[in-house]
Amino acid sequence: MVRQAASEFIAPGIGIEPGTDCWLWESVLIRDGEAIAHLQENVTAQPVSIGKGAAAPLEIKDDGGATLLATLNNQLGRLAGPGECQISLSQVGPSRAKLLDLRPSDPVLVLTQFVRHSNRPFYLAKCLVSARAGHLSVMQSLQS
Repeated sequence: MVRQAASEFIAPGIGIEPGTDCWLWESVLIRDGEAIAHLQENVTAQPVSIGKGAAAPLEIKDDGGATLLATLNNQLGRLAGPGECQISLSQVGPSRAKLLDLRPSDPVLVLTQFVRHSNRPFYLAKCLVSARAGHLSVMQSLQS
């Protein structure tokens, strides 16, 4: 997990101004030993009010295997929603091509997910899915 300044794309998706610090969590998603997707997740590094508590910086504990959204839900309880996922096509590009063992010009499905908390932008994820992933299923569950 890396602390960095939010870009013009990321900032509105997590409810902050461009240049304000945010957390970037990157994962390569692997199925049957093969990298099929690259996931970038972002939340603000600024104090956040969760529930009725006072605003405080998020203390995110990277367990080395879960996504940021799953980690936040495990640490803080169910907090996400509503959300939206935008779907588009693009080329993987040079830096992510290396992570996914693709050519930079190879096509990828781009899933951009926005999640709100307390009716404010909170979480932004971009997932690049390679064509070799084949058929996809979307399964979401909220644990109580």
